[in-house]
Amino acid sequence: MTSNIFSILNTAKLGLQSQQLAIEVTGNNVANVQTEGYSRQTVTFEPNSPRNFNLGQIGTGVKTSGIARSFDQFLFNQILSENQSLGNFTVRRDVFENLEILLNETEGVGINSQLSNFFSALGDLANNPTGFSERTNVIAAGASLAQSFNKLGNSLAEERLNLDRKIQDEVTQINSLLTEIAQLNEAIPAQDLTGFAANDLMDQRDQLVKELSQKLDITRVSSGDDRMNLTLSDGTPLVLGNQTFPLSTQANANNGGLSDILVQDTGGGTVNITNIIQGGEVRGLLDMRDTEVANALDRLDRLAASIVTEVNRVHQQGIGTDGTTGNDFFTTLPVTLAANSANSGTGSVTITNASSTTTSTDKFRLTFTNATDFDVVNLTTGQSVGSFSFAGTPINLGGGFAVTVTGAPTAGDVFDFSTSASAASSMSVSTTLLADTQKLAAGQNGTTDGDNALALAGLQTRGIFPESAFLPDRAR
Repeated sequence: MTSNIFSILNTAKLGLQSQQLAIEVTGNNVANVQTEGYSRQTVTFEPNSPRNFNLGQIGTGVKTSGIARSFDQFLFNQILSENQSLGNFTVRRDVFENLEILLNETEGVGINSQLSNFFSALGDLANNPTGFSERTNVIAAGASLAQSFNKLGNSLAEERLNLDRKIQDEVTQINSLLTEIAQLNEAIPAQDLTGFAANDLMDQRDQLVKELSQKLDITRVSSGDDRMNLTLSDGTPLVLGNQTFPLSTQANANNGGLSDILVQDTGGGTVNITNIIQGGEVRGLLDMRDTEVANALDRLDRLAASIVTEVNRVHQQGIGTDGTTGNDFFTTLPVTLAANSANSGTGSVTITNASSTTTSTDKFRLTFTNATDFDVVNLTTGQSVGSFSFAGTPINLGGGFAVTVTGAPTAGDVFDFSTSASAASSMSVSTTLLADTQKLAAGQNGTTDGDNALALAGLQTRGIFPESAFLPDRAR
């Protein structure tokens, strides 16, 4: 048997070309070592087609069969799952850090220090009830206290608005990611038809999916044709092949006009998924906006409302140096009323604060059971206030709330009301006292005894949240 010099040279050439390609791929791997989302690539080799001769077959060298990505589907799915938690907790951490700054009491200008100044000024007034400077200091301390509540209340309300704006920005970014993923879903199979694996395109798509997983709780569903379908964890589709189902936002009138999140469905309509989203940055933003910050603002409002109610209650019992009595120290809290946007009747409800010193600072919900009857529930405590029937005259719910109904409400119509909503941001000293310090009621049995100022100062050591006037007797 004689050797074929051309066959020998060809085998050597193929080997060199294959190894040269492997070196190039290795160089590409090294060059992209810091590239986010890049997957290491390896050259796969296979024997070249053998040559036949009279004794059988003889090999003709090596050839490359492809360039493969080092990709682990299990690890990728784990990353997507952990990214959802990471995005959620990152948002919560950032917002809590902001709240910590807003609620910081270490600078001596927080509500705690302002309360101390206010009660200290009342103590000084009790010792010298007719003193002009003492009376001026009490009113000034009350105004500073109110301004501290105003600032913090407005800051918390603005924080909710900022979170809402971030949610809208997240929706825009998510839609952009969905569009790019769908485009790559179309480009990758087209590249595969050329006989060359679309490794770089698949890396790009995987990176986009990772970014998306930090924003939403997504589930990856393989279609078997190199396309990647994505859904929310409950199965709501986001990307099917090259089709996207974009998100949108819609103002929720029952949540102060803040945004709900909707997704386009397969029929072209929209579905509200605000409560369906379970993870990622979006869930974190929703929870912080509607739960954590909202609860902090609610507690601040109730504290402000309770201070206003209790201080006014005691102040009304005192006597000013001009002999007047029954004056409020802080501006009386109005009743805020909000009709549910889903109400179908034409009924209108009016609720007044008929006794500003006895009304509860809790939040309440009035629900009509028919055109004339309604139930009231304390949303703060979860307790039922009772069932009432409207017969044309104002109904006293107890504790000072008086309800009047006009029009024709229908069963299921809902109205929420309270005296504490926005109490922090609107708290202020009565204009009557600001105009005339003599109306500051320091006396109790006369204009000079200082007993009422002492009673006001004594509020510092009492629980400032009064028990709800609406709790049934068995719950008291």
